[in-house]
Amino acid sequence: MTADPTIAPSVRTAKPRIAVWDNARFLLIVLVVVGHAISTVRNDSQLGFALYAYIYLFHMPAMILLSGMFSRAESSPKVLRSTIQLVLVWLTWEAIWAGIHFAVEEKTPGQNFLVSPAWTLWFLVTLATMRILLPYIAMLRWPLLTSILIALASGILPAIGTQFSASRTLAFLPFFVAGWLVRQRGWLEGQWFVRPSRGALVAAWAGLGALAAAFAATPGLREFWRIDRWLTWRDDYTWLFVNAPIGDWVPDQWGWVMLGGAAVTAALMAVAAAMTLALLVVTPRRRSAMTVWGTRTLYVYLLHGPIIWVLRETGAIDRVGALGVPGVLIVVAFGIGLAILLSMAWVQKSFSAIVEPRFDGLLRRS
Repeated sequence: MTADPTIAPSVRTAKPRIAVWDNARFLLIVLVVVGHAISTVRNDSQLGFALYAYIYLFHMPAMILLSGMFSRAESSPKVLRSTIQLVLVWLTWEAIWAGIHFAVEEKTPGQNFLVSPAWTLWFLVTLATMRILLPYIAMLRWPLLTSILIALASGILPAIGTQFSASRTLAFLPFFVAGWLVRQRGWLEGQWFVRPSRGALVAAWAGLGALAAAFAATPGLREFWRIDRWLTWRDDYTWLFVNAPIGDWVPDQWGWVMLGGAAVTAALMAVAAAMTLALLVVTPRRRSAMTVWGTRTLYVYLLHGPIIWVLRETGAIDRVGALGVPGVLIVVAFGIGLAILLSMAWVQKSFSAIVEPRFDGLLRRS
């Protein structure tokens, strides 16, 4: 049973898989691992901060969009079982993380256990919530516009918070709905996407490269704008303008804070959408080893967390990151290598019990 078709656990499926989507899954999971690996050393160099901001600007919106593409706006037994499976996988890994913290730090689960998902597990909670919401959103006349307005309005209310990943669920909702509409309305079925022309490929690479160069070449970017704090997609506008103002722009009236925050968020969402499209355009269409690895991204997503966490806690990543630009490049190379390693078939065989646990006995047969 597949917990989520975007973070794909295996190749077990009755329908032939389309290479471009599995290739895109693998590219995105590499960005996830690299982003987590450099997160604690991003402030040690301009390159580290620029790379972190670049990755976080679009990698999770893109993953959410792919999730929406393979979700159904219905409450059929198959969809319900898949959603329940996703929730049960989340609960399994909450228990695993609790065990890790107890074994290493002698910490027992606190009052926020489950309420605040452990580190990377917010994504599973968000996906389960979006799947539950999708049938109702699909009934609206303008589902995408409505989801965008909800996302922009969510930053107004600090009370939404991170409990059960509520803030991120609302912030990423437009990408999930957009992904569903992409498949529903065939937006990416034209030849311009199926077989991109040389001009389209050049334009997409140019866009991705230009933004990367702008991030890397802008002196004092971190001092001017802690954009990384905006790109966690979870905090309210008041907190963001206090802790991550854009230069000297710090609105002091509630109305301007809300309008300014919504405008900045809308701009970031637009850039994320454009970068997601560009990435999908340049993603290889042919089958390769990357295609197979892209079917095992759930293993990479869940298993890389404890490894990166241990390296953080022991100070290993910080020591490498202290080397400056060479250190950042080493950490990036490590992240890429770790993503490939965790995509191997032997990893799937060894850890299937905790990544794809079988809960058939708890679910009634349909």
